[in-house]
Amino acid sequence: MSVPTSDLAPIGALRRRVATFVAGRDLLRAGERPLLLLSGGADSMALLDLVRWLDGELGLGLTLLALHVDYRTRGTASDRDRLLVLHACEAAGVPLETVRLPRKPEGPDFQERARRLRYAAAADVVAGGRADVVVTGHNRDDQAETVLYRLAKYASPSSLVGMRPRAAGVARPLLCLGAEEIRAYCVAAEIDYGVDESNAGLAYARNRVRHEVLPALARINPSVAITLADCAEVAALERSVLSGVVDEAWKQVSLPAAEGELVALDVLALTAQTEAVRSLCLRRFLHEATGPEALVDRRTTAAVERLAGSTRGSARVALGRGLEARREYARLAVGRRAGRHACPPAALSPPASAEFCGRRFCAALIEGPHFSRDQREAWLAVERPDAAVVLRHPRRGDRFRPLGMDESLLVSGFLSAAKVPRAARARVVVAEMGGQIVWVSPGRISESYRVSAVTRYTLHIREEES
Repeated sequence: MSVPTSDLAPIGALRRRVATFVAGRDLLRAGERPLLLLSGGADSMALLDLVRWLDGELGLGLTLLALHVDYRTRGTASDRDRLLVLHACEAAGVPLETVRLPRKPEGPDFQERARRLRYAAAADVVAGGRADVVVTGHNRDDQAETVLYRLAKYASPSSLVGMRPRAAGVARPLLCLGAEEIRAYCVAAEIDYGVDESNAGLAYARNRVRHEVLPALARINPSVAITLADCAEVAALERSVLSGVVDEAWKQVSLPAAEGELVALDVLALTAQTEAVRSLCLRRFLHEATGPEALVDRRTTAAVERLAGSTRGSARVALGRGLEARREYARLAVGRRAGRHACPPAALSPPASAEFCGRRFCAALIEGPHFSRDQREAWLAVERPDAAVVLRHPRRGDRFRPLGMDESLLVSGFLSAAKVPRAARARVVVAEMGGQIVWVSPGRISESYRVSAVTRYTLHIREEES
């Protein structure tokens, strides 16, 4: 690829711009061990050259390590890029780790899946103690694309913030440069790089932003990429102010996370906030669970807002990534979606005990009427001394007539009225006798098995304390 000499930015001037940007933003710190993500494209190959120069120019004393992920999607072109990175790292004296996928990824959203694979591989290196910060070659045009893409997909003003120069363990020292400047630098500095032909197609949304949306906007404003990058800077400053407001509100609305929860809010305290602050708190609520860099689409955000404002006592919304938001009366929480809970039924007859769902239940038969008001125990009127029950979990459509009521209820409705959290209902224990539910624990016995003065035998069931 050739670029007219008149278009080449002087190497020294470009390097000084990057040095000023890196030093002013504290992007690379003295003594760090940066992990450079190198694809073989112009951005990453310029990154390798510039970071090495910055290390000497700024006296940082960096220990460099590089990572290349080969997705095996482009045949010989993938091999070319891998070898290009290998040779460049060998010439620069930078150790290189290469991750080659065992097979070509299939299916939609390849770019997003590739990004996750790339960052997961980098996270493994950092977690293994071999690097301190991940360094990428994202440029100013990438920033403009990111802002437009997120605005089009996510109903959040924070989309304007785009990518930060350094955040969440990732540094981006080339955000101050345009894509054309970087390619011109590679030509002027005689840096070899590969061209990924898949970036020229329109199969991916980001490619359409790059090749259709940005050029259309450039006809309105030739400096649109710079304008959008500047917008990201302003939005980041404004977000820092809003974060202070949310910090204060968060002290009032957040609750300690219970077992199985990642984050929890007090719905009543949340309702007392203004609409704008309430919305910001809910966004933080989602980011606390999914990670600060995760992007939550507008439908998910709207669903959680409806969940927070719901008048239903118990409800939930799937968030993806194996997570769900749960509303349990005045508590809103995010936790991992649990698999269907199931335990085989257990027979219990007096005088004996039985294990069920990790708990021990004991049964005893007493002549005549006996009872207690302890809801953890059941005192059931039976006619025969060989009475026995089956312990199991509730099933869809189960009904029983609670003590003191004239009509039968769905067990699910009874548990809802008793404000048993939805997540706990699958573990509720019911006792069944002759095909009828005689006790819901904790809760009530059936009216049909009420102990009276004429009761011949009382079947006593209790749960042993652990």
